[in-house]
Amino acid sequence: MNLLEKILKCTNDEEVNKLIFKSITEMDKNSTKIEQLVFLDNGNFNSLFKGFIPLHTRIKYNNRAMETYGMETTDYFYEFAKFIRKYNIHTKAEIIYNLAIFINNYFGYPKNNDIRSIFLQSLVWKKDRSDEENFDALDNLKIGDLKGVGVAMCTERAALAQQILSLFGFEVYYCLGCIDNDNHQETHCFNIVKRKNDYALLDYSMPVTAYSNNRISNYYPFIGKITTEEFIDFVKNDTLKTFLDYDIFNNYQQIVNGNTRTYVIGKLEIEKMDKAIKI
Repeated sequence: MNLLEKILKCTNDEEVNKLIFKSITEMDKNSTKIEQLVFLDNGNFNSLFKGFIPLHTRIKYNNRAMETYGMETTDYFYEFAKFIRKYNIHTKAEIIYNLAIFINNYFGYPKNNDIRSIFLQSLVWKKDRSDEENFDALDNLKIGDLKGVGVAMCTERAALAQQILSLFGFEVYYCLGCIDNDNHQETHCFNIVKRKNDYALLDYSMPVTAYSNNRISNYYPFIGKITTEEFIDFVKNDTLKTFLDYDIFNNYQQIVNGNTRTYVIGKLEIEKMDKAIKI
């Protein structure tokens, strides 16, 4: 019986919480140990990480900033378990789709705040503290400090997806690279998940718009199919992958909207769009 089935069989929140605590402990114990993810202090970066991110790991969200945050926060695991029971989620496919809704609700919706200002002013830098105390606070920031603030970016969203998907038994990869979304290019974090016969690129930061009766009804992760051979080439050779973008209409019907998305792992910019492979 997998974790999803066990959660659905629980009769109360106490049982669920014990189950989640045990699962987190086991995942953390068996995780690949790494001190820092994404951008490193020496100017380099991690482009790919497989599996559960250890709770002691720190993530640096910008290669020019000194701010990092720790992955010690675990409240979202328990909240997602309640989310599963509340909305009666029964399949792994439903987890992938509905995780986008959960991530948006957890971090809050954008409020035109600048993440650097949030880090330095709202969360850390207090006028009534000494510089030493402020730097100590900076070193103790956690991903949960961004909960409800409305400034979470792709770095945090992909990290949260990585943790939850790993906990529920997915083979999942945390990726840093670049995206060109209809000729708008930027550094980007996203996930790749192993499916039964192939892989799928999951983007929880640049979602797909879902419509019902010609009105926006929700947002879901962008999902792009990658064959096993393409996955190997993608992660080892920094190959560009271009997907046709789409919107979702009534009952998950995908309609191509005329735009494209090009992703690359291991590079912070895309130089030659003409070499991209369309999928």
